[in-house]
Amino acid sequence: MKRILTYFAALAAAVMTVSCAKDNKELTVADQEAAIDNYITRNFSDCRIVRRNGSNRIVLDSTVLSLPDSLEYGDSLHFYYAGYIFTSSPSQLFSTNNETVASQGGYNITDPDFSVRKILFSPGCMTSGLENGLYGVREGEHCIVIFSAKYGFYDDYVYNIPKLSALAYEIWVERVIKQ
Repeated sequence: MKRILTYFAALAAAVMTVSCAKDNKELTVADQEAAIDNYITRNFSDCRIVRRNGSNRIVLDSTVLSLPDSLEYGDSLHFYYAGYIFTSSPSQLFSTNNETVASQGGYNITDPDFSVRKILFSPGCMTSGLENGLYGVREGEHCIVIFSAKYGFYDDYVYNIPKLSALAYEIWVERVIKQ
């Protein structure tokens, strides 16, 4: 009987530990989303903000808003990017294909490929945060896409991105080729 009680006590402790860890992660994500909203409100009141399924796209060049075509699933997208870990603002550069950004940020790339990135835009082609943020971009658009860890890599350590990191991508759209 004592062995059974010990087992149930250990099981209850494990369940509580998992539950607390999940609650802490959810609080972290909630804090990130509040920091993202605060950052956007403080710095981009004159920009168009597009919010879609947890992603926030800040359109930095409003002249492209009059262009008719925008990115949809099945289209091809050609773009340059700079990926940052977001704390209270985009801070640590973790990846880029923009040579100017890399040299200004002192970012060393082994086997650099500073060329435009070309993808067929489809569901699941990238993190949901970036996918939702890029949906609807227009050719020539310069924007920032920001999202919490929930829509990025969440609890996974990927490349040089720590677990539970909010992410920000500065994007320069070169071409959108309609399907």
